[in-house]
Amino acid sequence: MSDALVHFGGKLRPANEATISVLSPSVKYGIGVFEGIRGYGDDGGEICLFRLDEHLARMIQSMTIMGYGELPTVAELRDVVMETVLANAANTDVHIRLAAYIVSQNGFVDAAGPVLLSCAVLPAKSKPPHLRAVTTCISSWRRIGDNNLPPRVKNSANYANGRLALLEARRHGYDEAILLTEDGAVSEAAAACLFAVRHGKLVTPAGTQSILESVTRDSLIQLAREVVGCPVEERAIDRTELLTCHEAFLCGSAYEVTPIKSVDQISLPGGAPGPISLALWEAYERAVHGKLDRFSHWVTRVGA
Repeated sequence: MSDALVHFGGKLRPANEATISVLSPSVKYGIGVFEGIRGYGDDGGEICLFRLDEHLARMIQSMTIMGYGELPTVAELRDVVMETVLANAANTDVHIRLAAYIVSQNGFVDAAGPVLLSCAVLPAKSKPPHLRAVTTCISSWRRIGDNNLPPRVKNSANYANGRLALLEARRHGYDEAILLTEDGAVSEAAAACLFAVRHGKLVTPAGTQSILESVTRDSLIQLAREVVGCPVEERAIDRTELLTCHEAFLCGSAYEVTPIKSVDQISLPGGAPGPISLALWEAYERAVHGKLDRFSHWVTRVGA
């Protein structure tokens, strides 16, 4: 989107003018925080922003943990997102990247401000799960722990951990990597949470297993229990449980529901997508477009 307008430093401007100094602490030390938010076009020309306030609350939580000295309110962040979506005349599926940076010139690692916000809106067409299916491997890299870099924070530096795992996986011919905790339990993929189906139940690593507290993961847990009628367990998952599960999938704002075809070259018998993965995708697809009455509060409509 060469003609995109980015919300940057309090106003809209062309994307190529939205820059920060190479000497800012966010560039030098990787202390930027961000959110990835999805919007879905509907037949009326509106964009359905999915669980916007939950994403914004998590961003403020990330800024707090990372020691930002200036914190916006959810209402202020919402205004930035809405203004950027409207300015870009988006009427299709989009990915919204909302970010915060500490931009003091030549600031040290302990700098707390000034804080600058940015928001960009990019086209991102949703794909059905059968076009997303991936092969995976267990990575030799371990997932960062809460006493190292807190996984529940969407901090830029955290993603170096997943990047190393993903690069390793790609070198060995896999699409995605699955990281284990320091204790050897299943954590998550390089940039997505994970679910598996075992004995008719949906299982997912607990929030204490070095995972991001994913908005999509939370949505799918609720949809599984209340719409699909599938029990869900949030618990520690052993490595070999993945090798013996019936089906599995990754999830996230960008990944939506991404079926797993195999783990370490062992094919999952339930298919990709398997029946539970497919049922969850269908419920999720309805939810993000505001077509599930009991979850209509998840959608914020913009435009038209």
